[in-house]
Amino acid sequence: MDEDGQHSLECIQANQIFPRKKLIREEENLQVPFPELHGESTEYIGRAEDAVIALSNYRLHIKFKETLVNVPLQLVESVECREMFQLHLTCKDCKVIRCQFSTFEQCQEWIKRLNNVIRPPAKIEDLFAFAYHAWCMDVYASEKEQHGDLCRPGEHVVSRFKNEVERMSFDMQNAWRITNINNKYKLCASYPQQLLVPAWLTDKELESVGNFRSWKRIPSVVYRHQGNGAVIARCGQPEVSWWGWRNADDEHLIQSVAKACAMDNSPTKHINGNCIRDFPNGSDLSDGEFDSTITNTTGVENVCSPPHKLLILDARSYAAAVANRAKGGGCECPEYYPNCEVVFMGMANIHSIRKSFQSLRFLCTQMPDPGNSWLSALEGTKWLQHLSTLLKAAVLVINAVDRDQRPVLVHCSDGWDRTPQIVALSKLLLDPYYRTIEGFQVLVEMEWLDFGHKFADRCGHGENSDDFNERCPVFLQWLDCVHQLQRQFPCSFEFNEAFLVKLVQHTYSCLFGTFLCNSAKEREAKHTQERTCSVWSLLRPANKAFGNLLYTSQSETVLHPVCHVRNLMLWNAVYIPNSSPSTPTDDHCAPYPVPRSIPEDQTLG
Repeated sequence: MDEDGQHSLECIQANQIFPRKKLIREEENLQVPFPELHGESTEYIGRAEDAVIALSNYRLHIKFKETLVNVPLQLVESVECREMFQLHLTCKDCKVIRCQFSTFEQCQEWIKRLNNVIRPPAKIEDLFAFAYHAWCMDVYASEKEQHGDLCRPGEHVVSRFKNEVERMSFDMQNAWRITNINNKYKLCASYPQQLLVPAWLTDKELESVGNFRSWKRIPSVVYRHQGNGAVIARCGQPEVSWWGWRNADDEHLIQSVAKACAMDNSPTKHINGNCIRDFPNGSDLSDGEFDSTITNTTGVENVCSPPHKLLILDARSYAAAVANRAKGGGCECPEYYPNCEVVFMGMANIHSIRKSFQSLRFLCTQMPDPGNSWLSALEGTKWLQHLSTLLKAAVLVINAVDRDQRPVLVHCSDGWDRTPQIVALSKLLLDPYYRTIEGFQVLVEMEWLDFGHKFADRCGHGENSDDFNERCPVFLQWLDCVHQLQRQFPCSFEFNEAFLVKLVQHTYSCLFGTFLCNSAKEREAKHTQERTCSVWSLLRPANKAFGNLLYTSQSETVLHPVCHVRNLMLWNAVYIPNSSPSTPTDDHCAPYPVPRSIPEDQTLG
């Protein structure tokens, strides 16, 4: 197709595929109370008991006398009528919105309107990100190239794999190689197309390993410590099953990771051996037990212990790992993986995390009383305990890699929920680059998006993703941990809290296409990068509103956080209603600013 034809097609998309809706006013004198985004059209506007309420194809806007609610529709999880006249909305980021009507009929009518638009889309193009981008391209047709670049991520994101391999100084001559076995996603649909593996592993062996790992998610190296050569790798669980299957190529791959680390650094002594430790439940692990695992290392022990014994960190409890054998999964048997140590972290699965989050959301809508019962109820939600367990898992990884110079392999069951939480948090603690805005973008793209975290299912904005059992705030939980690190190390992050708050909101908003679909393969098939804007066009280094004024690049290289529950804080800016997070309100926050308007990305306030 020639250039003119391409322009005309986009013009058709903007004006015909995404047509504006006719506005229905419940009162003739009512005006749309906000400037609409490109591609946005207000469908209904009416008057509640003490507010003006408006509904567009992107947001619900409620203007009370003294406050304002502005929430993207995909951020709304459910809507119901309470006490006859009250509209009650529950949001995916923990907020709850209430609006009182004068009559039962009016309340029911607005519930009907909202239920029609908050359900998962029948097709992905129904999400607002596509209309927004198409109309932006149409409006700025004369400056298409400039504005097309503006809504894309930077080159550091586009070329992230190549750049990261070079930045971390992998020895690509002797120790490691990039395999294209997953070219066009033919091995694993939820993995990136390029993978880093030990140099002498053949693609035939990797294919054999794929048949032994859950969803063919083979062990792949994602980080190298530039000081000692130790690496972090990630994968899915081995498919041991009740039959106790084993795979020689898988065992060879795991041994080869440790061998490649030794080759990629100074020669070290290898001693065969195996060990297994089970932390029965991360939340039950006493602080004393945890502290002893990360500090009880003497000089004599350092000399005597095998310096390259590979640590296999299984995010599950031992009981859960064994139970998975009934479903064809399981865990590594130390007898078959010499020179490896297996540690079970006892992290909760998505169903327990979802239940904990629902308890937290209910609690945050209650008025705290003068006594201690609210704090006790907060403890009862176990949300902070889950954060503590995740932080402890990351600390175990960084101590193995940084202090003990040991390679680490991380997995849970499938390798797309707890695994990216641990790996991404560990990399954030180990490497100051990931604590810059550009580095953080690369971290999210690589560990969450490239390796197939199921954002569409977990956030509930995928095509026909009606299964609530698949929903879980996994990424939000990880961002909460990042916020805890920001609090403990206020000078170590280039971005501020507002950056994280915006990222929470736009994980769900569907204004941007970054978090659509369940995998890179799906995003490529749907051409989301070409047809939507990137969230990094908003959360970019040049946007001063998201910079941390306390940041210094000279802060400590490796962060060692305090993981105890008593040192963790509830994230008020996200979870507490009317907490007014310090998000910016300048026009320059939006990739396509509308003159004299509020920011185009402004969400729940």
